[in-house]
Amino acid sequence: MLLVTRWWVDRQLTPLHRLEQQIAEIGSGARQQLALSTSLRELILVSDAFNRLEQERSEALYRLRDREAFLDAILASTPTGMFVADPKGEITYLNAALLTMLGLGSVASTDDLWQRIHEEDLEDARDLWRHALRQGTDFLRQLRMRDSDGEVLWVEVHASLVQGIDKPLGIVGTVKDITERRHQEALRRWEAEHDPLTGLLNRRGFERRLEEALADFIKTGTPSALILFDLDHFKPVNDEGGHALGDELLRRVAQVVARETRGSDHLGRQGGDEFGLLLPSCSLEHARRIAVSIRDAIARVSVSRGDKAYFVTASIGLTHFREGDDSIASVVARADAASYEAKHQGRNAVVVHRDHAGRPADSGVL
Repeated sequence: MLLVTRWWVDRQLTPLHRLEQQIAEIGSGARQQLALSTSLRELILVSDAFNRLEQERSEALYRLRDREAFLDAILASTPTGMFVADPKGEITYLNAALLTMLGLGSVASTDDLWQRIHEEDLEDARDLWRHALRQGTDFLRQLRMRDSDGEVLWVEVHASLVQGIDKPLGIVGTVKDITERRHQEALRRWEAEHDPLTGLLNRRGFERRLEEALADFIKTGTPSALILFDLDHFKPVNDEGGHALGDELLRRVAQVVARETRGSDHLGRQGGDEFGLLLPSCSLEHARRIAVSIRDAIARVSVSRGDKAYFVTASIGLTHFREGDDSIASVVARADAASYEAKHQGRNAVVVHRDHAGRPADSGVL
């Protein structure tokens, strides 16, 4: 009786064993769906439900793979450098554009990427990257990197955290080569503050540096001096020789004056034949000696047209920052007044601004 009962039970359980085996085969990829031969209605319902779910899962998996392949193709073909990192910040993917930009191999690692960052930007970039990882915020920074030849590139890196339903999935970032843009911006900044004829600072650029020097004087008491001068007898050069000859003379004056200045000084052309020289961290006596050397150098400059040579001299006014100066206007006014006094005294002279008592207003004995 027991044997008969066992045989009957085994026979009844055979469809369940087959169901278990076929589910395992589907899990291993050896089978795509269940195919049971049974009269048990419950198992047929279970089998049909399982097959529907498996078909939906397979279709979803295929769609996911298609999307991944599509995204991989986009990342690989985009001209913008792109990278993918895990939530901890470890790089898992670099697209072809980024590998080419930096001259990296196809198996480049996170360390390889960090090593390409310019040494002067590396520490700040690491700190900001760690902060972005901790806070879950975007990483956005312009920095310098080196390519495989050691050439410096300016890049803009923007990385964002991709948030899943219940946890971060990873980080996606772009790396744009902005080297040309930085060069163009630098050129525009230079052009905005420099005179195209002489290459010296223009009025805007000169006044900005004068403002900075005055602010430093007010804050720390660092002495600075200001020289303003214009050229004597310049009008005949333009009237008789023409503007081209006048321009050449201005360029030569700029060159010789620049040779008489220090590397920290700021020389500017205020307009026409008017020039200014800011001497940071300079005493009045030292500035006077520089002014005299400038006067003598300008007197040796000449241009010619035909058989006639043209010479000019300079009327130079000098002052320096003093207690009570709260704007560059008062400093410029003193230097300008001294320059007019030099011209009034017969030109080709250096005059230090004086007070109403006739004493040097900026210093004691020169």
